[in-house]
Amino acid sequence: MIGLKDFLAKIKSELLADRPLVLAMIAEKKGSAPRGTGAHMLILQSGETIDTIGGGILEYLAVEQAKANLAEKKSAIKDFSLNNKTAAQIGMVCGGQIKVLLKYLDKNDLPQIETAINLLGSGQKAVVKITWQKEPAQFSFIVLPYTEKMQLKHKSLLQIDETGGCYMEVLRQNPTVYLFGGGYVAQEVAKLLPNLEFEYVVIEERSEFANRNYFPQASDIIITPYEEFAAKVQMKNTDFAVVITSGHEKDTVVLNELLKIKPAYIGAIGSRHKKAFVEKFLREQGYGEKAIKSIIMPIGLDIKAQTPAEIAISIVAQLIEKRAQ
Repeated sequence: MIGLKDFLAKIKSELLADRPLVLAMIAEKKGSAPRGTGAHMLILQSGETIDTIGGGILEYLAVEQAKANLAEKKSAIKDFSLNNKTAAQIGMVCGGQIKVLLKYLDKNDLPQIETAINLLGSGQKAVVKITWQKEPAQFSFIVLPYTEKMQLKHKSLLQIDETGGCYMEVLRQNPTVYLFGGGYVAQEVAKLLPNLEFEYVVIEERSEFANRNYFPQASDIIITPYEEFAAKVQMKNTDFAVVITSGHEKDTVVLNELLKIKPAYIGAIGSRHKKAFVEKFLREQGYGEKAIKSIIMPIGLDIKAQTPAEIAISIVAQLIEKRAQ
């Protein structure tokens, strides 16, 4: 799997090279299927596929249909189903059904892809809107800035009637995770993030910890006193902050600045004693209870983690949970 930014960049590069492709999107899921609404993949002219809508026989059927659509330069919306008997024959527990939009894209769609890239790059949400009519068969594809007036209570909306239909899906760039501290726990967290489509930035005072040997896939590594980090990063209010520095006092310095920036998630490692110390300090700085309680301390889901690797799993699991909200 690849991140949304790279996914869109791949579409752009293919269309710039005048190589049409098919964008496959799960618009609806019923029963058991590995991935749900919003999963997407690309089917390229070369036959290569990028990302996945779940694998297995359902994806195979969708890809074969996409190849036909690519050859015919057509879009379609198709149902792919697997009943319980057939599922058992290929080793699956139960069957399911997915409705897949197969949108043929060529260089004429490039402006819409660039709109999505630009919106996400500026920290905004984008909405993909695909409409179609049955007679004559026709599909339209447009990308719009997200607004509250769209009333998308969930990530997507599918409407179908006898004349055609409309599918809308909200796209948002995954938050960047800012790791404050480069110690053992941070190193274990960093190992997990890339495969989960999180980019991460490391901020550390100690140069011996802040390097590519420990953080080979970091988007950036910033060596700076914690008191000065705010002037050296461009953290958005959709980003996540994980505070795991080398001590109580350094954590409080970072948390003091983070409450001014207000990222979407702030978590810090801390015992009951440390939590009381930090909260007392922040009250003395003039922060109200709502702001102080927005800090998750101790960080991570309660899985009785002990080792750095276990603690990292509990932290990253909580980041996944927060991202899904």
